[in-house]
Amino acid sequence: MPSASFSHSVPLATDIQTAWAKLQQEETWAGIGPIDSVSDAIHDSDGRLESFKWAANVGGKLYRGTATIVEADEPTRFVLKMYTSEIVGDVTTVLAQTGDTCTVTVAIALTTKGMLSAMFFPAIKQALASGFPQQVEDLAATF
Repeated sequence: MPSASFSHSVPLATDIQTAWAKLQQEETWAGIGPIDSVSDAIHDSDGRLESFKWAANVGGKLYRGTATIVEADEPTRFVLKMYTSEIVGDVTTVLAQTGDTCTVTVAIALTTKGMLSAMFFPAIKQALASGFPQQVEDLAATF
C-alpha cells in the first residue's frame, strides 16, 4: 500500500515543560497533517492526553478518525496513532531543550488501507508535502 512521511523542525519561544503541556491540549493537533478538527478528547487523571476523535476534509469528502497516544515520554517525545477507514498513520513529536527554549520536530507517516485511498493517495501526499512545513510553523506560533 502507498505510504508517505514528512518531518519539520522549528525553534519555540518557550521552555520544554510549557511545550509539553501544550501537547496535552487536544486543540493543539487541529491543523497538523490531515487533522482539520478535533473533538471528544480523553485525558487521564493527571491531565495527560490519551485520545481524541478527529475529522479531515480531503477532496470534498469528510473522513472521521481517532487518534490514540501510543507513546508519551515526558517531556521529550509524544506519538499519536491515527486511524480512519482508509488511512492509518503516526504523528511523532520530539521536543529538545536548547538553553532556555526548545525545538519541536513533528514527523508524520501515513499509509493507505484500502484501494480507494490508494487511488487518491498521490493527491493526499502532494497536499501534505506542500503544506506540512507551514502547519508545523503555525503550530510553533501557538506556543
